[in-house]
Amino acid sequence: MLNEITYEKHFNSSKGNRVEFWITNFDYFDGIDYLAKLFCKKYQMQADKKVEGIFFDFIKVHTNDIEYVLIWHEDIGTLLYNLNQNTDNIAQLEAQLSAIVQEINS
Repeated sequence: MLNEITYEKHFNSSKGNRVEFWITNFDYFDGIDYLAKLFCKKYQMQADKKVEGIFFDFIKVHTNDIEYVLIWHEDIGTLLYNLNQNTDNIAQLEAQLSAIVQEINS
């Protein structure tokens, strides 16, 4: 049986205490592609083209006034954050991520 996927809220002090959500037990090949697909399907978002680097990849998913960045980093794993770091947007991202994590775990 696979481990349950969870996430943890993280305050990135090197990025001005940006609120990020780090996903654990998410060992999917091209996992951010899968997450982007789920955000697009469930929340009618659009995904930009994946940017691939040596140590990390990222995809931006967005709708009219929302823009999330999904990142895979070789040291951290998968994380995501809202580009507009206000309380309401962070709460919305957490609620949407929670629903997606529940869907993946079911």
